[in-house]
Amino acid sequence: MGIWGNAFKLPACKAVTDEEKKTLDLIAGKIKKRALADMAVLVLESTRPLHNLGSQGLVFLTPMLTMVFARSEVEKFTKLLENQNAVSYLVEKLGR
Repeated sequence: MGIWGNAFKLPACKAVTDEEKKTLDLIAGKIKKRALADMAVLVLESTRPLHNLGSQGLVFLTPMLTMVFARSEVEKFTKLLENQNAVSYLVEKLGR
């Protein structure tokens, strides 16, 4: 197999921390308040294989996004999007 065995390997998913859960609960609350929970779950589940690409897109756009958001907020959202457990937690919160 050689070098190709690890060429497309993704890092292992980390457990969702309490701080991340607070952020995800806040996001879920805002989505539910606008009655978009079903649509958000549909989008999150259908794009699950692309979440890592989306997080890398955020890394690429960070210089532009920091004009509107704090760099720490952009990095936090990037980490959440990379973590499949965090996305699953958000989907679970939206489903309730």
